[in-house]
Amino acid sequence: MSNKPGTAGRNWLPLPVGSALIIIVAFILLKSVRPVIPHSVILLYMGFIVLGVVIHITLEDTRIRRFWDFFLAQPGEGGVLKVQRLAMLALLPLVAGWWAYDSVRPTYAPPVEIFQRHPTVGEATLAQIVVPPWALVPANWRDSDIAAGKVLYVANCAICHGDKLDGAGSAAPGFRYPIRPANFRDAGTIAQLTLPYVYWRLTIGGLQNQFNSAMPRWVAAPGDANASSLHSNDFTSDEAWQVILYLYRETGYTPRAE
Repeated sequence: MSNKPGTAGRNWLPLPVGSALIIIVAFILLKSVRPVIPHSVILLYMGFIVLGVVIHITLEDTRIRRFWDFFLAQPGEGGVLKVQRLAMLALLPLVAGWWAYDSVRPTYAPPVEIFQRHPTVGEATLAQIVVPPWALVPANWRDSDIAAGKVLYVANCAICHGDKLDGAGSAAPGFRYPIRPANFRDAGTIAQLTLPYVYWRLTIGGLQNQFNSAMPRWVAAPGDANASSLHSNDFTSDEAWQVILYLYRETGYTPRAE
């Protein structure tokens, strides 16, 4: 990939351009990997990749000359090489500027506690929750209760948790803090929980404090005459159970055994 006169037509990918493409493609591939790679790990990998590119360029004096000669106009060079040089000269300060901006711009760094999707609750608390006989055995769930739960869910819950129970309701984008509405179709939500826990979370364990959940409780705590939150007492206990049964039936999951 020499920049000497007469070879510009063959020099369609100069050393600096090829090096930049390797780094860019590697970064894009690392960012697109699923499951997501942590940012710190991506930086580590990119450090190795950049170091490898630098070593490749500096192993030979001829490569070093080719690298720097690319940024100098050569007699008889083609227009493609000139375009590549101008693009590189424009790209380098843009990348450096974005890197500087990204390192100082404010970022959202919530407390670790808010990511506890299933906060711990004492056994004594769950022991106070009595599952009604008609909701205890999934095989005996009544279609009428499922239908009633769907009506209640659509009217009260779908705006956040979505019509498809996927956590993508019309109001979901507004919940950046503390966490987004639960995606009930995710195997890591209700499929991993017992019926008493789901009832506790829906009716009592929603809005515990500013670090746990944005969802208010929908039924007052047993024996708590002074319970108050945005939605206290909107559901009766039976209605809460109907919503829960609908969540399980619609997603195809069953409650975890005790």
